[in-house]
Amino acid sequence: MSPYLRLITLAALLLLGACTSLGPTVPGDRASQELALAQMESWTARGKVALRSPDNSESASMLWQQRGEHTEIYLSGPVGVGATTLKSDGQTLEMRRGNDRQVFDISSRAALARNTGWDLPLAALPYWLRGLAAPRGEVQASSVDAAGRLATLEQDGWSVTYSNYQSVDGLILPGRLEAVQGDTRVKVIIHSWQMGAGH
Repeated sequence: MSPYLRLITLAALLLLGACTSLGPTVPGDRASQELALAQMESWTARGKVALRSPDNSESASMLWQQRGEHTEIYLSGPVGVGATTLKSDGQTLEMRRGNDRQVFDISSRAALARNTGWDLPLAALPYWLRGLAAPRGEVQASSVDAAGRLATLEQDGWSVTYSNYQSVDGLILPGRLEAVQGDTRVKVIIHSWQMGAGH
């Protein structure tokens, strides 16, 4: 798999399934905030994703739509170069780039590693993206900032750092997160969130 396709696949997996309706929450009330974040179901995010590893460094613009368990992500380089659409139901990942179509089994970490070359904690990623620790898996360490928002998290061998939170319809959502394991570093920057089914 080419470095660009690896980036696209990794970006998708970081963004997939933030299976994510939205209710009001009180800023600073961590318990209410976590409950509201865990109940997100339908939203759109626009931003960028970047991957740095010893072998390559890549970045892409991102338009990500989540509708329950179904995800659709549009990724592109500068001025639309390498435009790629990804769709997933949480079990398979369909990748379309031009006339090329590939389908990967991502139902488990073993299948993910076998098909993409990445050994990622797939079940944890949807929670990390929303600023939550995954309910399954041991948390080695975590910290919150003065406003009660998740600041750092160590889980499943990854170190995740959060910054630039945004207030969206009563929720406090990450604007930037960085996940690091060994020499692999992934940054996700979300410029805007939109709740509901609109674009």
